[in-house]
Amino acid sequence: MKDLFRIWWISLLVKLVLSALIPLSADEAYYWVWAQRPQLSYFDHPPLVSWLFYLGHFLEPFMHAVRWPAVILGHGLLAVWFYILKDKIDFDKIKVWTYLVLFSPLLGFGSLIVTPDLPVMFFWSLAILLSLQALDKKALSSYLWLGVALGLGFCSKYHIVLFVPCLLAYLTLEKRWKDVRWSGVLLTLVSGLIFCTPVLLWNYQNDFASFEFQIKHGLEKSSYNPEWTLSYILGQILIVFPLIFWAALRAKVPTTLRWLFYFGWGPLLFFLFTSFRALVEANWPIIAYPAVLALALFHPKVQKWTKVYMIFWGAIVAVVLATLFTPSLRKLSDKVEEPYVFQELSTVAKEVSPLYASSYQMASSLWYFSKVPVFKLKGISRYDFFDTLPEAEPQGNVFYLVKRERNGLPKWISEQQWQMKEIRKISPDFVLLEFTRP
Repeated sequence: MKDLFRIWWISLLVKLVLSALIPLSADEAYYWVWAQRPQLSYFDHPPLVSWLFYLGHFLEPFMHAVRWPAVILGHGLLAVWFYILKDKIDFDKIKVWTYLVLFSPLLGFGSLIVTPDLPVMFFWSLAILLSLQALDKKALSSYLWLGVALGLGFCSKYHIVLFVPCLLAYLTLEKRWKDVRWSGVLLTLVSGLIFCTPVLLWNYQNDFASFEFQIKHGLEKSSYNPEWTLSYILGQILIVFPLIFWAALRAKVPTTLRWLFYFGWGPLLFFLFTSFRALVEANWPIIAYPAVLALALFHPKVQKWTKVYMIFWGAIVAVVLATLFTPSLRKLSDKVEEPYVFQELSTVAKEVSPLYASSYQMASSLWYFSKVPVFKLKGISRYDFFDTLPEAEPQGNVFYLVKRERNGLPKWISEQQWQMKEIRKISPDFVLLEFTRP
């Protein structure tokens, strides 16, 4: 027991230090910008990730500690699963599960990066705990808080809706409907609707634009490419790790833990199905991983294989950290180098005004690093949050644009007779332009 608490606190401290040292990625900066313009919800995702950045505003003087509220919430997943498992398996197995999570590429090192995955993982896990309590103890309070967890999960990421079919499948196939308290179900529905109201109301006010975008993003059918399914299967096996994946497949769990199959394999099978319709991003089934890793605990060789797992992913993380903190190595990866490139570019935001960028990633990063508002130029790339802002279209007779040289310009530039002049090349890839009109 003491070992688990020690591991929890030490790993949290390591996460807080590293998350303060590593610059925000472009996507994180995008969510940080949302916190500068609070809304009930947003086009790309629900709002909770921006609420977490808003809570961290007072920490901004401390390097990149603005991440800390989200990192702490994400780390809370370990505590939730401790309470899920503590009366069902021995502490040694829980310790193995904890190491599997901490060394997982997405649940471990990946939890330093603030995305909607962090809060949805926490509330998905909390919903599992509360569902089991509701079935076992039948307390109305468990049903009430289950609705709160699901509502806040919906404010985190729409993937929380998969919780419902997973739970229904468990209740049906394991014959547990007799344990359901129907007055409690009503409480769950009411509290869930109340706590997801911001997302529902925003979508109602905006013609359900966010729902439509996400459905098309993941489920819109197009010509099938077998690489979608193959890359999904191989990617998930690698992320979970082949030996651990095999252990989870071969697991023989006691009846009291059969719900792990539904909340583990359920989301993985759902996204396998969607891979026949569109490309599935590697992190989408992340909600499945805690349960899949717990299933692996019931294979006799899991402790031996966990050591191999920790060595492999520990080495990968060490290489990534070395790359991040060694300037000469950053150039090996465009994605690793990107935040540092944008950080250097951000000085332009203090030289000219108003300044625009050619992508939401660049605009967000320049805004975050300079603390001077920088907007994406309307229509220059795919529709996003910036296109909903009035500032996305210049109002005066002059504006400046920083963009990659290969990127084009929106049609309205020529239609409104803006005259372009190159101010200077900022780097081999980026150029600063001035636009004027009579």
